[in-house]
Amino acid sequence: MGTLSWSHGASRYDKAPTQHTGSLRAFAAHVLAHRASSKATAGFISAPFRDGLRSAKNALPRSWLALDVDAIDPSTLIDWRLHLCRWRGFGWPTASSTEDQPRERTILELDRAVDRAQGIAIGDLLVRHMHRAFGTLVRIDPTGFRAEPPAFLPPIGVRAYYLLGEALNVAQWLVDAPPSPPMPSPASGAVVAIADAKMRFTIAALEECGLLRAPLVNGRGFAVVCPWSSAHTGPSGPTATVVLFPGEGNGWRGGFRCLHAHCAGRTLRDLADLLSLAARKGVLCRA
Repeated sequence: MGTLSWSHGASRYDKAPTQHTGSLRAFAAHVLAHRASSKATAGFISAPFRDGLRSAKNALPRSWLALDVDAIDPSTLIDWRLHLCRWRGFGWPTASSTEDQPRERTILELDRAVDRAQGIAIGDLLVRHMHRAFGTLVRIDPTGFRAEPPAFLPPIGVRAYYLLGEALNVAQWLVDAPPSPPMPSPASGAVVAIADAKMRFTIAALEECGLLRAPLVNGRGFAVVCPWSSAHTGPSGPTATVVLFPGEGNGWRGGFRCLHAHCAGRTLRDLADLLSLAARKGVLCRA
């Protein structure tokens, strides 16, 4: 086993996480020693960062990847775990995991360190690999393979699992890797602060209107009730409409996404305008 490097953030908003190094065993022990009483209070791990500042630009090479497994069919859970045993690592059920809807986070060790782009490329191949093996029975969030997103630490009471196979062979997987994605543009402190303030207003307004549902399982936004739902045709799932936090992946603009065709062209600006109008008129913000 080699030496791994990782960051540990105290909360989802921690932009200067502490930096750590150690064996895979030490990494697992560190993670499990910092369990959280709830997702709201959970810390996170991510890649190591230059100067300790969490951003895509500052990401340093790491010899591990985190699989953010959003959904596993309960009938497939055992097969999923057995499939992972070909590699070396560890994992745990996430705070939103239930017996009927298992969700997990898995750390896989790599046989050498990779940079941010290589991690994304291998992650894309892992998603394809898992789709061939399990189809729609296992769903992995590909954004978790970027270096900077927080991988939230396990809740108190969950049982971790350990994988005793081989470290993933980086050279072998990179043979079929797609071209590297472009690096997101850096944002100034002022841009980040403004984006955060706008998002706080949006979330508060949605809550006041009774449209806020729950945090997304990946921690990157909220499921909401669409204010244009009266024009929808067909049923709405619990995450059919979401508000996404500002981040490097969306240029610090945040986002609004509704899966219904009627809302295909609606943006976060449309939502903000509707909420502002509702606040001025003192009415429930449904179109």
